[in-house]
Amino acid sequence: SFSVDPEVDTPEKLAAYAKQFTDDLANWHLLTGYSPAEISELAQKSFKTIVQKPANDDQVIHGTSFYLVGPDGKVVQTYSGVQDVPYDTILEHIKIVQSSQ
Repeated sequence: SFSVDPEVDTPEKLAAYAKQFTDDLANWHLLTGYSPAEISELAQKSFKTIVQKPANDDQVIHGTSFYLVGPDGKVVQTYSGVQDVPYDTILEHIKIVQSSQ
């Protein structure tokens, strides 16, 4: 997972956020520290979405999709990140990607 607001999301804040979901962070990499320009470029080029932080605002505009990324760094599948999240399907797809390595 990567932060879209590295000025606010310190490693400590990201770890505290992740701890709400699991105590085992061995396979969860929490990335922060990139510049807003780098994050915006990554979002546009890799995920075909936007990430913008309007001036004088503490909120970041970003998509809500969840992406499965393959070992080559390319998006394999896109899922809704807020409605009817197909958790079982995502796990199946992860296993397929892992077995193809």
